[in-house]
Amino acid sequence: MTMKLIVLDMMKFRLVLIICIWFSCFNLEAQTKNEKESRIQLSHFPEQAQSVLNTLTTQAKRIRYYKETDGNKLSFESKFKYKGHWHSVEFSNLGALEDIEVLVKEKQLAKSVKTAVRSYLKTNATKYDIIKIQEQYVYSGNHSGVAFLNSILENRKTLSSNYEIIVAMKSQKSWKLKELTFDEHGAFINARNLQQDSYEYIMY
Repeated sequence: MTMKLIVLDMMKFRLVLIICIWFSCFNLEAQTKNEKESRIQLSHFPEQAQSVLNTLTTQAKRIRYYKETDGNKLSFESKFKYKGHWHSVEFSNLGALEDIEVLVKEKQLAKSVKTAVRSYLKTNATKYDIIKIQEQYVYSGNHSGVAFLNSILENRKTLSSNYEIIVAMKSQKSWKLKELTFDEHGAFINARNLQQDSYEYIMY
């Protein structure tokens, strides 16, 4: 075996070992949020939710429909790709629109928001790894669900949003997977622990 192959094998071994340690650390924490989702047909959504989603532009691609539960709450969610971004539209168990989230990259955040978020993480963790960032637009009910959805699809860059961030944080020698919410300026709002079982779900 050549030296190059030996080095590659060692790198693969280290990667597998790190992943195993990573997930075992998550298992040590008693978590508070463990969302599960199952894929369903749109016809299984509440009628109110169907009426909103049936208005989706034909430019929306790879549309999928899910039923979700975290053990206490049942909700319905549609995910699709539009203009290069993954969107998710969440409804209550009765079909009321709750929020719309858009998957973004850290480099797309305003500099002030990025600085505020990084400052919070550096203060509250010895190490951290940002896994996923979403703009979160909470539905207020001031407009119809259809109007709200269209405004996010076409004009979201002119609207204010919260930021929902999934991050692995290390403090006191243990890793925790957390869902952090920040406001439009990057000020911390709240945090929830996530279970390891939610890892595949949060990767979108």
